[in-house]
Amino acid sequence: MTSVPYNPVSLDADLIATYLQDARSVTAGIEDATVDLWVPATRLQAMETLWVLGHRLQGTAGLYGHPQTAALAGLLERLMEGRASLPEAAVPPITEVLEPAVTCLNAALDRIERGQGEGDVGLMFAQLGGPARVSALLRDFPFELRARESRDQTQEEQPFAVLNAPIWEDFGPEAAELTAALRQGLMADTPDLTALFRAAHTLKGSSAMVGLQDLADAGHALEDLMSSAREDGIPLDRALPLLEDGLNVAEAVLAHAEGRLPSQTHRVQAYRASVAALLGGQAPALPVPAATPGDAVRPETRLSVRVDSARLDGMLDDVAGLVASRARLNGLLLRQQGLARSLDAAHERVQRTVRDFEERYLNPNLTPGGAAAPGMTGPGPTRPTGDLQLQDRLADFGALELDTYDDLNILARAVTELSADLTEIRAQNAQAISALGDELTGLEKLTRQLRVELSRARLLPVSRVTAPLHRWAGRRDDLTLSVHGEDSLIDAQHAGPLGEALLHLLTNAAVHGAQPPQERAAAGKPARLQVSVTARVADGHLSVTVQDDGRGLDFAALRQRALQSGHASAGELAAYTDEQTAQLVFLPGLSTAGQVTQEAGRGVGMDAVRDAIARLGGRVTLNSRPGEGTAITLHVPVAQQITDVLVMRVGTQRVAVLASQMQGMSILDGEAPAGSVDLNDLWGETPDTVRYVARIALSGAGTLHVLVDEFLKLEEIVLRPAGKLLGSLGYLSGTTTLNDPSGQAFPVAILDPAGLAQASAQGVRRAARPAVAAPDSAHILLVDDSLSVRRHVGRSLERFGFQVTTASDGQEALERLLAGQRADLLLSDLEMPRMNGFELLRAVRSSPAHATLPVVIMTTRAGEKHQQLAMELGASDYLAKPAEERLLQRRLNALLPAGKVRA
Repeated sequence: MTSVPYNPVSLDADLIATYLQDARSVTAGIEDATVDLWVPATRLQAMETLWVLGHRLQGTAGLYGHPQTAALAGLLERLMEGRASLPEAAVPPITEVLEPAVTCLNAALDRIERGQGEGDVGLMFAQLGGPARVSALLRDFPFELRARESRDQTQEEQPFAVLNAPIWEDFGPEAAELTAALRQGLMADTPDLTALFRAAHTLKGSSAMVGLQDLADAGHALEDLMSSAREDGIPLDRALPLLEDGLNVAEAVLAHAEGRLPSQTHRVQAYRASVAALLGGQAPALPVPAATPGDAVRPETRLSVRVDSARLDGMLDDVAGLVASRARLNGLLLRQQGLARSLDAAHERVQRTVRDFEERYLNPNLTPGGAAAPGMTGPGPTRPTGDLQLQDRLADFGALELDTYDDLNILARAVTELSADLTEIRAQNAQAISALGDELTGLEKLTRQLRVELSRARLLPVSRVTAPLHRWAGRRDDLTLSVHGEDSLIDAQHAGPLGEALLHLLTNAAVHGAQPPQERAAAGKPARLQVSVTARVADGHLSVTVQDDGRGLDFAALRQRALQSGHASAGELAAYTDEQTAQLVFLPGLSTAGQVTQEAGRGVGMDAVRDAIARLGGRVTLNSRPGEGTAITLHVPVAQQITDVLVMRVGTQRVAVLASQMQGMSILDGEAPAGSVDLNDLWGETPDTVRYVARIALSGAGTLHVLVDEFLKLEEIVLRPAGKLLGSLGYLSGTTTLNDPSGQAFPVAILDPAGLAQASAQGVRRAARPAVAAPDSAHILLVDDSLSVRRHVGRSLERFGFQVTTASDGQEALERLLAGQRADLLLSDLEMPRMNGFELLRAVRSSPAHATLPVVIMTTRAGEKHQQLAMELGASDYLAKPAEERLLQRRLNALLPAGKVRA
């Protein structure tokens, strides 16, 4: 192997991590390309990929000061270079060279990650028999080692999107959507910093996961900037110009990844320096280089899916059946047109016969032209004079010698013939209609089968979603990841959001669930954190469970953070069960991490997971036990735009449930089954005398009983999302429209069984509430030494319908109360001059007249020590300042005496 000069390079941890990430992606690519060598259709492209990867690793390893790694990568590059074609017999010896080379490269990377240097890569390669295998390859398959004319050492390597095509297929559209959402959000009159922060966080995490470090760095800087603006660290108007620059940089990095722009690393570094300077209270250190034309807006990307050739063949067969069915329908149409012409001819004969009869008997003196006919006399039918002699001769024949016909005989015969014709046409028409019905039935089967095949064509195996998770776990030495059910299928458009959500969950498990080795050993657990991802499909839903055996949720920390963030009061939190406390992790901006890192502490994670799954029409369930671990399940519909539903009537309304979820239906005889959901209550409709029970399968396990007024029929419908207006109703999975017998369209709600069960458990009702008398206006005594707080909170209380009196400290408040000031509730700060909140609370409880007066402490001191003392002194509730208005109103209403509550 050729030697590369060794120049020791002192690198910080970030640069080492960057090198390791890039080098491991190269070794993984070499392994994938080695597999592709065995497929004739991909062999040539695999050789090209191996050459590019060898060239890339040689340059990167040399730059970072790892000469032996660079030398081995250079050998691979030279072996792959110059081979215009490759016989199949050469694949085994090439594989025998590549496998020990990858083993040596991975071992070197492991040593570098542990801080031990690359080690003796060449010696290890020799011990594995690498040089002998190279010699055998060159002996059996000689070729000319020559440089490629189309490339030189200074030419840039292939774009990221080309080298990582399978990853880019999912990541490229996702990154484009995130940058577009960020730009649209910044253009709003009042940017939603929480939503923008979440998008930047997702962009950073996804980019780091796939190895696009420049984009991850740009996303991290954007995230830092938005975090500071959200927390009022810097004014928004100062942050907006740099946020705009950051989006330009991110979009330019994406353009570079697709090969449309040169490297943007210098722009990313300049942008990070500018953000760091601004966050440090200085002017931006360096101006961010201007964006080149064409890098501001990326073209719209479309979702693409890969379809198995066998499935395409099946769909082509269905299309061929449709073409043949259309030809048969065209033949039936021609037959119907022939019958229509026969009917027209029969109708014309009837009209002509009736017209002749009318002309002869209703007005015999008129000819068909309307004037008297010459040579026709007598009161009856007349004949020309020239025919009289013939008529006299015919009169000599008797009745048995010659049949004679009068006009009635002629009319009767004509009617008989017409009746026979119509009978024959009617029989032919019945046959044609029957054949048309059979053909339409067959056509319906064909279209249904084609619909199913097309729907399946949009489905991807879950392995496409979990593949990046394996790579993510492979770079960690603190956990073991196992994945089950990767052959389950999911809609292609759900793959991106689901993968993003699973990455959040795995990161949470690694950060929040990790335990020290001694703690795990004491609990009888393996040394590494065990994380499993299990996917399965049932009843039209994909359930993905992420379970770890870590420390579980810290319920005390969750309650404390919820109090500090103003999401709940101490009184509410004290009544929470562990299950209710666990749901606090879904609150936006809430994190129990001790410090902010790349992976945790920013309050973005579980709320992003819940929102992403909700947008897919799914839901998230969580179960955690302290010391045992946490299990989080994502329930996502295997989305199908066209599906079969059973339509049911609820009063005057129509609702439906997926036919695949129905287990049975029966008439309600006696009492309803325990736990039944009465849809009439939910819709506020009057129930019928006769009721029916539908048994619907839940996505997890069990059966839900639903009461309805009538079962109507099965319908094939186009399923539409519930939309923003109805999306908050958890018991709706979507909507559709159907037509009544008159052709008028009406909406139909598609029910979600799990949401119905939850709504029933929460006692959701839509029936009209009885009118109640308006309560008396309650009086609040607000105590705070801050004038701005007294004004702001006082105005909020007045908007709630309360009467408000203020006091500047505890001494003034106590004097007002002892002087007879009316107060139905006391709302007080803690830190005040003359008399603080603790002292005021003790004095109020010592007064017999005010011993039962509700007292709420609202303070910036949200520590457990302060909270515990206030509760011991008799506080009714404890709120962190600033308290969210809806929380404040809810807690005050709960504490006021009956008749004083303001809704």
